[in-house]
Amino acid sequence: MNLAGNIKMAENEQALKEFLMDIDCLEPLTEWAGRFNLFDILKISRAEIRHSNVLAWLLNPNENHGFGDSIIKGLIQFVVRSAEEEIDIFEIMIMDCHDFIIQREWRNIDILAISMEDKFLICIENKIDSGEQNDQLNKYYSILEDAYPEYKKLFVFLTPDGFESSQPEYWCSMGYQDILEIIEKNRKKVTLLPDAELLVDNYIEILRREIVGDDKLIQICSEIYAKHQKALDLIYANKLDRASEVAQVLKQWATEMSEKGELEIVPDKCVKTYTRFKTKNMSELLPDAEEALSAWSTRNYYFYEIYNNKGNDFAIQLTLNSNYNTPDNLKVMFERINKLIPSKQQKDNWQWRTLFKTKKSIVEDDISDEKIFDQLNQMFKEVQEFEGKLMCLLGFTNN
Repeated sequence: MNLAGNIKMAENEQALKEFLMDIDCLEPLTEWAGRFNLFDILKISRAEIRHSNVLAWLLNPNENHGFGDSIIKGLIQFVVRSAEEEIDIFEIMIMDCHDFIIQREWRNIDILAISMEDKFLICIENKIDSGEQNDQLNKYYSILEDAYPEYKKLFVFLTPDGFESSQPEYWCSMGYQDILEIIEKNRKKVTLLPDAELLVDNYIEILRREIVGDDKLIQICSEIYAKHQKALDLIYANKLDRASEVAQVLKQWATEMSEKGELEIVPDKCVKTYTRFKTKNMSELLPDAEEALSAWSTRNYYFYEIYNNKGNDFAIQLTLNSNYNTPDNLKVMFERINKLIPSKQQKDNWQWRTLFKTKKSIVEDDISDEKIFDQLNQMFKEVQEFEGKLMCLLGFTNN
């Protein structure tokens, strides 16, 4: 390591020491950090689908939360007050909301509340970390106009900050602060059963902390960060995030497959984004060179890589490397492969090529390690099928 690198390491180490010596500065955070919260345990504090599920439960007047129809009435009151167009307030406000049916993901609509008796419906499009999709709101508006032509309709665009939608003439913008106020207002009026009380109070807390913002918490965190910015930036940069968690599972699968002799993982070339391994068949086609002169500083000039897209999805791809150090026998094989499987954008003096790639698998919020393993096993079957066809085309015997 050069002098600049040594100085930076020493500065980082000193920043962490100073932070640890002042660890009592975190004491004010125990008011929040010490609490049990179901949403934290399930790691769904910002999961849009889970928030829609809870909101649908609260809006349903016939559910067992104990609020009756007060939450859906509160939402209707907010929309009526905020609506730019003329609405018959009296007719709406005297409705008996107990006959509302709440649907999730009907025609991809996040939440749909329908009163068949009053011929009235509420459509809610919920956005937390995602944005409005192309023509999405217009599509939902048209679907409901066609499906329920005689119904009175309220359209709600719900976001953390109450951003205006692309169609403000039809969609009422509503923020999670407004939802929070409705829930808290009615929470004070009722005595809930213990189970419902736990869920509702946890949800109120997670809305205030993760979505809306808690002024006191923000102030405390700002003061701690200003005092120990360098140390906290280091900790954050090296924390175990979603991508790291998925990477651990991918590497564990490759390790177990390597122990079974199905493939050969190369641990020192595995990083958060790429889990790299070799196979017997591909190493027969592209044998190791005498010197480690590939772009990976390895003797092999290919890798199968499990590409981890920020923990959101993954796929297995075969990457080839060609440079001025590539041995002649590998260059000849690369040329043969390129003629058999040409690339549309292949240049004569190419350095990297992705020869093969499986379809990606989405990593759902609640996906299990076993499910990821199953998906990887299926991808590996695709790898083996690809290798079999390639070796046959090249005149090799597939072992």
